[in-house]
Amino acid sequence: MPLEDTSYQIAELTADHLHAVLSIERDSFKDPWSLSAFRNFIVLYRTSWVILDGSEIIGYIVSQWVLDEIHVLNVAVHKQRRREGIASALLDFLFDRARAQKMSDVYLEVRESNEAARGLYARYGFAELGIRKSYYHDGEDALVMHRRVRRSDRGSDAEGA
Repeated sequence: MPLEDTSYQIAELTADHLHAVLSIERDSFKDPWSLSAFRNFIVLYRTSWVILDGSEIIGYIVSQWVLDEIHVLNVAVHKQRRREGIASALLDFLFDRARAQKMSDVYLEVRESNEAARGLYARYGFAELGIRKSYYHDGEDALVMHRRVRRSDRGSDAEGA
């Protein structure tokens, strides 16, 4: 579902956002990143963003860009704001930036059991490449997913990878 409300803003993730991001992170993942992991990451890379409703952070995306490839490390939405198109808005933003920077490929890992995320990524044209056995600390496997960045793609209207 695309996010239609133009009052939302997307901004680069900074240290000022970390308290809210950590709260969403802890509510979203079995093995959340630590404050120091986020701090170190945003010092090294400027490829992560938050989405705001007014001054409230309602979601974020963390990615790493190397050469012409993007690795999506984290996408999360506030637990009370899920299913509103917020993750889709973040992915649309990421792909807009990727096209502007002439990136070619996007990769990510997702828990095998995370049906909601797998469905979202499938709608965006991600295809499963393989499995990383026991990728997560609790021993669960991760599905490795990939899709190409295309000049014409936009959200779930994208053709298959």
